[in-house]
Amino acid sequence: MTYTVAFVGCPNVGKSTVFNALTGLRQHTGNWTGKTVDPARGRWTLEGETWEAVDLPGVYSIEGGTPEERVAADWLAAHSPDAVVAVLDATALERSLALALELRARHPRLVLCLNLTDEADRLGLRLDQTALSAALAAPVVPTRADQKKSYEILRRTIALTAKTAPVPKTSPACRTQQSGGLLGISLPLSQRVCDNWHPQAGGPASRPVEGCAPMRNREPRVLPSSRSVVLSGGGACPERSRRTREGPVPPSPVPSASDLAKAVTLTEPRKRRDIDRLLLGKYTAYPLVLVLLFVLFWLTIRGANYPSALLEAALSRLGAVLAELLFGFPAALRSLLLDGVYATAAKVVSVMLPPMAIFFPLFSLLEDLGLLPRTALLLDRPFAACGSCGRQGLCVCMGLGCNAVGVTGCRIIPNEKARIAAILTNALTPCNGRFPTLILLASLILGRSGGLSALAAAGVLTGCLVLSGTVTLLTTALLRRTLLRGEAGPFALELPPIRRPRLGQLLIRSVLDRTLRVLGRALTVAAPAGAVIWLLDRITLGGSPLLAVLARNLDPAASILGLTGTLLLAFLLSFPANELFLPLALLIFSAGTGAAASAGSTAAGTAAASGSAAAAGLGPLHSGEIGLAALFSASGAPVKTALCAAIFTLFHWPCSTTVLTVRHETGSLKWTALSVLLPTVIGALLCAMTNLVFQCL
Repeated sequence: MTYTVAFVGCPNVGKSTVFNALTGLRQHTGNWTGKTVDPARGRWTLEGETWEAVDLPGVYSIEGGTPEERVAADWLAAHSPDAVVAVLDATALERSLALALELRARHPRLVLCLNLTDEADRLGLRLDQTALSAALAAPVVPTRADQKKSYEILRRTIALTAKTAPVPKTSPACRTQQSGGLLGISLPLSQRVCDNWHPQAGGPASRPVEGCAPMRNREPRVLPSSRSVVLSGGGACPERSRRTREGPVPPSPVPSASDLAKAVTLTEPRKRRDIDRLLLGKYTAYPLVLVLLFVLFWLTIRGANYPSALLEAALSRLGAVLAELLFGFPAALRSLLLDGVYATAAKVVSVMLPPMAIFFPLFSLLEDLGLLPRTALLLDRPFAACGSCGRQGLCVCMGLGCNAVGVTGCRIIPNEKARIAAILTNALTPCNGRFPTLILLASLILGRSGGLSALAAAGVLTGCLVLSGTVTLLTTALLRRTLLRGEAGPFALELPPIRRPRLGQLLIRSVLDRTLRVLGRALTVAAPAGAVIWLLDRITLGGSPLLAVLARNLDPAASILGLTGTLLLAFLLSFPANELFLPLALLIFSAGTGAAASAGSTAAGTAAASGSAAAAGLGPLHSGEIGLAALFSASGAPVKTALCAAIFTLFHWPCSTTVLTVRHETGSLKWTALSVLLPTVIGALLCAMTNLVFQCL
């Protein structure tokens, strides 16, 4: 027999972490909201029975009107799960209880998962779990990340609750109150919880819990600076935001959740350090974001070179072993496997793996600390000025990982036209697949052949992100004032506390979910692409390899953009995955296509790059970097070509996965085509302008 269990909770209460612990899955988690936009499914078995778990999007209410609230409410109404697990934040109980009371009124089999109890202990916060269980007539199971046993208890509690018949209308809270009171909870409060709780096995309750108003009817608590609701971890029950010309309206109280939270709280928590005064300060916020990005890129550039050289040497030795094993194969097949498939795959690994292995854990660290939602809050004011809201800032943060995920995350934007604008501009944000290219371009060409240090290269990468953000804002403003004109939607954002990172989970997530996933995706496409390029190099047209003919025919268009035909061909062939650009460019060039310049100029470029690397103290160049230095030196203007390549890496058509995602999310070929044309036109114009400036110098 299979049972169905729904996991419901407010954003950032650790719901997905609990879901992962029970099911053994690795659904993405982080210390910020908006990650779960679709119900995720997983399973576990207990005593021979199968339990199917559904992780619903984080919501503050199941009576509100936001997209994620509609998804959660519709799923609960349509599926009637055998048990519902309300995940509560032990450090901010009042915030979670409003949702728990709504669930109590509708679902007879409710389990309260009191999560983050380890953080509550560090804050000195103690809760009366027995009183909480009695008040809501539901079992309470405390869970903490450092105790796997707590999740096993939760599994068994869910099983016991799901197999129990619906309880009668009069709950233990009422019986306890009638016999002498419940820890100071007033009779009206306990009576309201009981009188409005009408569990029905086949559907929702006949009427809502009194005193727990729908979230859409609550008034905003608005920041004067950004007009956004800021809900800090450990704060009061959240309110929905609403931008109005009249200004903020005082929030209406939620007495049931507030009184219940006070009644079961035995000790007040210690005050947290208010580091947000610095992170969100008027004069310190934006400089701190830029400094953090700068340090992140500097550490990546500084640390990636030596591992790349070691990895390349190891792969070269492995290639020699494979050559011996394939000695008896036909020469053509042997060359296809070694010079085509293996050579491309080896270049992908040696060029991409070291910077990703450094960058993604550091980026995950910033995410775990809670800095991404603060960045989204900082982006609310500029996005609001462009006709959007800070929710698009959250989508931009998702796009830094993967543009396809960022496009899917745009579902959190309630305004349809603003959502389309966010989808169309998400590809302007550099994703995982483009960061290795940007890092290598900055470190090799600007940080080495120009005689600059890794600090300058990190500055260039920081400038790339600033340029990306600026272009995203300007493009959003253009779309919202022309094709997608309309009013901006509301923006509510919960600011999580600055939490101590869980290093084990952080490393697993950054290595397995990001580094290896991106690398595996690149290898999946790189191996057959290497075979195709090998074939194109062997097929001749007019006495020249077809690959050389294609690159040569692209030279006129590429020269307008400040690129070469080899680079433009590599961009075109990397449409399946952005990660392929650098390996394909090196492979095309090594096949003789890009060697238009003399051997002397190529050798001089390589020597210059190697010499400046030694002068900067950045270590020796590995062959991939040497090949790239030769490629740009062959263009005759390596710095200009590198800058144009970096700009076009930032702004060009999205990968095939993102294009398919846009088609799925919009359901329109028109918007899909525009999502491809928009970043491509922007990148082409910026490259042409950069090329013109260099020609005038």
